[in-house]
Amino acid sequence: MSSAPVGEGSLWGHRDFVRYWSANVVDLVGSGVTSVALPMIAVVALHVSVWEASLLAFAERLPPLLFSLPAGALADRYRKRPTMIAATLVSGAALAMVPLADSTGRLSLELLFAVALIDSTAIVFGSTARISYLPSLLPRQRLLEANAHAGAVASLADSAGAQLGGSVVAVLGAARAIYFDVASYLACALLLGSIRTPEAAPERPAKTATLRDEMKEGVLYVVRHPTIRPLLLTGTAFTAVFAFLTTVWSVYLLRELHYSATALGVLLSVAALGGVAGALAVRPLVTRYGPARVMLTALAVLPITELPLLLVGPGRAGQVAIAAGMFAQLAASTAQGSTQRSIRQAVCDRGMQGRMLATGQWITYGTRPLAALLAGAAGAWLGLWNTLAIGTAALAIPFLVLLASSIRTLHRVPGASSVPRPPAPEGEPA
Repeated sequence: MSSAPVGEGSLWGHRDFVRYWSANVVDLVGSGVTSVALPMIAVVALHVSVWEASLLAFAERLPPLLFSLPAGALADRYRKRPTMIAATLVSGAALAMVPLADSTGRLSLELLFAVALIDSTAIVFGSTARISYLPSLLPRQRLLEANAHAGAVASLADSAGAQLGGSVVAVLGAARAIYFDVASYLACALLLGSIRTPEAAPERPAKTATLRDEMKEGVLYVVRHPTIRPLLLTGTAFTAVFAFLTTVWSVYLLRELHYSATALGVLLSVAALGGVAGALAVRPLVTRYGPARVMLTALAVLPITELPLLLVGPGRAGQVAIAAGMFAQLAASTAQGSTQRSIRQAVCDRGMQGRMLATGQWITYGTRPLAALLAGAAGAWLGLWNTLAIGTAALAIPFLVLLASSIRTLHRVPGASSVPRPPAPEGEPA
């Protein structure tokens, strides 16, 4: 396998892309285990209220609002791979505190708050560097394909991790299951460290600019860009509504529908397989129908996918219906997410990749802590079911935002003209 960037041929022949891809696999498998373990720790072991669960979600989602802009400026100022590696090690060290505290009888909600803040902060710096690193590893005409591969593995790894998480939590307990995520961070750091493709030195401005100046430049670049701006507004609406829903989602399943750890793990794993389907389908769909139609269709079906959660009750039939809805939801989310990310990466200047991504995270993910608090208040005052119903109706907003923008007429991903159209029998997070 070659370690040089490829213009044609399979990406599986690109050794360093495979290492990058594999790092995402092990990272996400571990995170899938934690996605089952942490709700069990908070809701079952610590008996938190709906409001306390929303505060924990707030702690997890606050760092993007605080640190995305400096993370993007630093990613464009320095080489990205050392930041990626350091961030994974910090996250692993933070999560290791949960099982250690449990073994000494010191596990508390305050500790979970601290771990959530540290882990999420490290993820902001690491993910900003990791995602903006991809255009340095591959030519632009391969970005949609690479993002589709990354989206597929993200969903498949989430599925495997959630399934594994349900089993591990049942056998070892929720706190000790976190050790799997710690090990995955260590493996991720080793894989990222083994990448050999040279990373070009960042372009430095003619005159010395402060970090604040570079952050401001990134924000202005994004809000003035005719293609990136409407995609960012759509992503902001989607992320805010989705954060609102997911804040009370697990609490509703565990308390109102009486899911066990195993049932929750199975549901999350089946849902994540929908992301695999969306990632595998996105490239041929975009090639045939164009990115605008794919994104609009995906966003249009999202409210429908939440209906089983509102209409069914406890029991096996309800679990199957909810799993089917979540499968479709992750498929649609991954398809539109992979498409819009590929467009943003393709049209963005190389020296602005980190700041473009970080500005998007700051604006988009910055809504998540506020959405978490709003969902917690609504869940406490209106009830969990009513809160989920409000969020389901609000899922129509991202579709309307994109429909009202100029992106609705975009017929192809910029820079993808050299990618051959797949043959008819062939047939995309995040």
